Amino acid sequence: MSIVEFSGLKVVIVNWSRPLDTIECILSLLNAGIPVDRILVIDNGSPDDSLDQIKNKFIDIEIQTMVENRGFTGGYNYGIELALKSGASKIFLLNNDTILDKDTIPFLLASNWDVSVPKIYFYDNPKLIWAAGARWRHFPPMVIMRGYQQPDSPRYDKPIPLEYATACAIMIRREVFESVGGFDGDFENYQEDYDFTYRVRAAGFNIGYIPKARVWHKGSVSLGTQSPQKWWYLGRNSVIFYRKDERFPFWVLASFLAWITIRESLKLNFGHLPEFWRGVQVGIKWVEYGSSRM
Repeated sequence: MSIVEFSGLKVVIVNWSRPLDTIECILSLLNAGIPVDRILVIDNGSPDDSLDQIKNKFIDIEIQTMVENRGFTGGYNYGIELALKSGASKIFLLNNDTILDKDTIPFLLASNWDVSVPKIYFYDNPKLIWAAGARWRHFPPMVIMRGYQQPDSPRYDKPIPLEYATACAIMIRREVFESVGGFDGDFENYQEDYDFTYRVRAAGFNIGYIPKARVWHKGSVSLGTQSPQKWWYLGRNSVIFYRKDERFPFWVLASFLAWITIRESLKLNFGHLPEFWRGVQVGIKWVEYGSSRM
């Protein structure tokens, strides 16, 4: 890539009790030539010594702290608010459990999409795709990540428009936030990115996949891939995503819930289902009464 102007960029990273991951992520940004003043770290109420570790490693990087953990949505919304106040024209939201190629941000900045995402690989298996954007699958009806757990191949080397995107690594124009706002705080964690990108497209903005931009993602380090809390969030937030403002018909949600239940049962993962369905019940009450009365 040629020399890139970073003056309108702000990279926002949220840390919660994972200082070593955050430090590795920041190092990959600095190694890619991203100026220190373009990086903003939000500490989401970490109860450990995250702040001290990060500050001792990077004395010049801006770190803003939150009194308590407000989930993925709260942490990133605070960072987005600060980035917009600083005059950023493009905001790159980057999970702290990632590292990126030196040309990733230049490729994303050079794109003409309102929202753009890179090709994301598994950190522990660098040639295996974690996400090449996301799309709607009609049956079972749900958003799925393109290429998930597939070996990289020419199939995923073509830039394409997207229906949805994950927020693991996502470049967003200022105008998008000014029009649709940030993440919906009701989600807290999980599916907030699908809700956000649904609203982005509904507002007339476009989303694109930039395969030459590359990121490696550790995945689910905060709540864990099999944690009961994660499955509770997946249950609750699925209901909110499908049924908020009657976005999809009820049968679409019912089909998705039935498919998840059957899939996990066939895998003998019966332990996930009680928390998942407890989350579903909370989500149904949320849709019926509103979050303030839950």
